[in-house]
Amino acid sequence: MNISQINSLIKVALLIFTGFVIIPQNSVAQLTPPEFNFETYGVVSSSGATPFWLQSNRYGMFAPDGSHILTRFQAHGLGYFGGSDSDRFTLRYGVDLIARPGSSSTLSFNQGYLRMDAWGLFLQAGRFHNTSPIHDEELGMGSLGISNNAAPIPQLRVGLTNWTSLPLTRDFVQIKGYIAHGWLGSRRITDNVLLHEKVGHARFGGDFPLNIYGGLAHYVLWGGKNHPDHGDIPAGISEYFNAFFATKAGDDSPPQFQAYMYGDHIGAWDFGFFMEFEDVDIKVYRQFPLETKDNLKFKSLQDALTGVNFQFNESFTLPINALTYEFLYTKYQDGPRVPEPEGLRDTHRGNENYYNHGLYRTGWVYNSRTIGNALFIPSSDPNIGVFNNRIVAHHLGVSFSLMRNISLSTKTTFSRNYGKRWDNRIPDDEEKIGLFDPYIIQWSFFAGLETPLNWSGNTITILTEAGFDNGALVGDQFGILVGIRWIPR
Repeated sequence: MNISQINSLIKVALLIFTGFVIIPQNSVAQLTPPEFNFETYGVVSSSGATPFWLQSNRYGMFAPDGSHILTRFQAHGLGYFGGSDSDRFTLRYGVDLIARPGSSSTLSFNQGYLRMDAWGLFLQAGRFHNTSPIHDEELGMGSLGISNNAAPIPQLRVGLTNWTSLPLTRDFVQIKGYIAHGWLGSRRITDNVLLHEKVGHARFGGDFPLNIYGGLAHYVLWGGKNHPDHGDIPAGISEYFNAFFATKAGDDSPPQFQAYMYGDHIGAWDFGFFMEFEDVDIKVYRQFPLETKDNLKFKSLQDALTGVNFQFNESFTLPINALTYEFLYTKYQDGPRVPEPEGLRDTHRGNENYYNHGLYRTGWVYNSRTIGNALFIPSSDPNIGVFNNRIVAHHLGVSFSLMRNISLSTKTTFSRNYGKRWDNRIPDDEEKIGLFDPYIIQWSFFAGLETPLNWSGNTITILTEAGFDNGALVGDQFGILVGIRWIPR
């Protein structure tokens, strides 16, 4: 069975599910009018680059190359089918259209999705914002798995709607997870690469003020067409299970997939805990990147994203909404290059190379943006992948509530960047490789104000943001964003 047949089966399954679930017999339908949202922004930069935090972790909407204009239109709706909560089906749908003229012009749907929730499960198809349930995506640097840095990847996803209690545990043990199939398109060295994604977490504690959690996220790039060395890479049912279980492929796959694992496997271990107090909720997390099977054995424990998030309640005396501190260390990567025993690894290659792969050379990147943590910066050449993945960084994000419902958010990031361990599989980035001697210090700052106004019953928000960068990694620039967000009544 080829990949076109697989895609056809997925579409048929979605139609069958929609036919039986969206319009059940004797159902009572209740549709709410969609909520519309119109936004327009202007960005002015002192250089040919947009400041880092004005463009990063914003779903790929803003251009990287300095001054530009962005217009955005959204419509999101909700519908109910069925009577009581026990047999109710919920339908959500939405579109998110962005227009951005200029040298990086686009007119595209950042979102376009349909979602059905029923019996504690959901099925969702299309492009939709895919944020981490554990990390603070608003104030933090972003997850090591999938963050909100790149544009949403088209996919079909099924999973648990909320944290779900296991039987006989009296809510003490709860689980949450999903599985997805996605399409990465053709803006890569290899066209039509597919994405397999599955994420699962468990938490323990129930109604106690302390809950601990742990889980695993697993992502696989697989299949693809027109690879410069291997042509079309097999992507049938057997290859899907090779990707799913991280096993070797058959004789018709590239040699490295026959010798080790089929596809490019990426992921993260997640651990942490939640604490609830009268005035503040605290979340502490530590995420370990996965790049090879050795990472499953925690052989690079020093490589991790560690964070603490404070969410302050309205009763808190200071005007602080939230505070997030994160520390990122990915410099070790299973140690320096050393000769390995025969049969384990090629002695000419590094042990790890986060977000990069010898065959899928564009790496963990979608539409020229890193899918994971934004500090891992991809090259402008899709043949090279991520050129900076050995990082030591400190990050602080704080949000405030000011007078008249004005909100202020700030971010400060300091990083030492060591590039990556270049090897013989991926060409050198001649523009970047000479920068790291031995590392680059980079500062990036952000401050943003949201000022709500009420005009004839309509909600209008004035957005004013500023970003500043200092360092050779992303350049020295100062920029300002001014925008208006209008939600019609």
